[in-house]
Amino acid sequence: MTSASVRHGIVAGIDGSPGAVNAARWAASAARKFDEPLRLTHVLPGQPDFSEGGAVTDEEMFDRHIRIEGAKFVEEAENAIRDDHTDVTIERAFVAGTPATALVELSKTARILSLGQAGTTEMQSVFLGSDTIRVVNRAHCPVTVFRGSSDHATTDTRPIVVGIDGSKLSELATGHAFEFAAFLGVPLVAVHTWNEHASLGGYSEARRFTDWGPYEEHENALLSECLAGWTEKYPEVEVTRSVQRSGPMKALLEHSAEAQLVVVGSHGRSPFMASIVGSTSQSLIHHAQCPVMVCREG
Repeated sequence: MTSASVRHGIVAGIDGSPGAVNAARWAASAARKFDEPLRLTHVLPGQPDFSEGGAVTDEEMFDRHIRIEGAKFVEEAENAIRDDHTDVTIERAFVAGTPATALVELSKTARILSLGQAGTTEMQSVFLGSDTIRVVNRAHCPVTVFRGSSDHATTDTRPIVVGIDGSKLSELATGHAFEFAAFLGVPLVAVHTWNEHASLGGYSEARRFTDWGPYEEHENALLSECLAGWTEKYPEVEVTRSVQRSGPMKALLEHSAEAQLVVVGSHGRSPFMASIVGSTSQSLIHHAQCPVMVCREG
């Protein structure tokens, strides 16, 4: 969104699932606020091999079937959107390929990608893979993964929550969160976490006798520094600061219960690497109580 001058349109991936319909409704609400067109996009799968014993008519029938089915999925999503919005420009798109590859390609020119929640559990994503995780890890624009109840499918007055850790990716997420909060006219909750392990370089007996006051002051100062430029750029956004002695995943999951959107950065780790070293964004994608926007450098 910070590169809005060269990116245009909000793309919603449609696969026939209820989650994708809710993601499309959320995308339509965002498109209306940002005055962007909405592209309902269905990825057509590759055709099976009919070379051995199959007739050409079988291939033609298969092709016709998947196109009719895809058109039905897109029409259902558009009908659901029209129940809420009559003034959003909607375009239908059908692209061939695998879902992850096709959507990542579209992300090169889109302002936002909107997807239904992952169809796998966090553990299944590690061993079986997930198209949602693949897109999030490789996309060139912010990706919003729909989570929560159906009332999260439209924007409202609930706050935007952003996770801030002082990194470059966190700065990118902060910019998107402020821009979104400004467009929606809603408050922003900036969440920064810290723990004893990081502060002392490991667990030790010293933790029992440590005065944590200076550490808390340092973390509060770090958050203020991260927010300084953005609060000047968006003075109309009401900001609440939350510095917590906790893990980022736990804190953001708690905040997601009262938010309409949680925004975080992502290092693009594979599910397997995330399972070893941890990934806040992937945990949120599987467990948050509201939609999650993941931002990474494209």
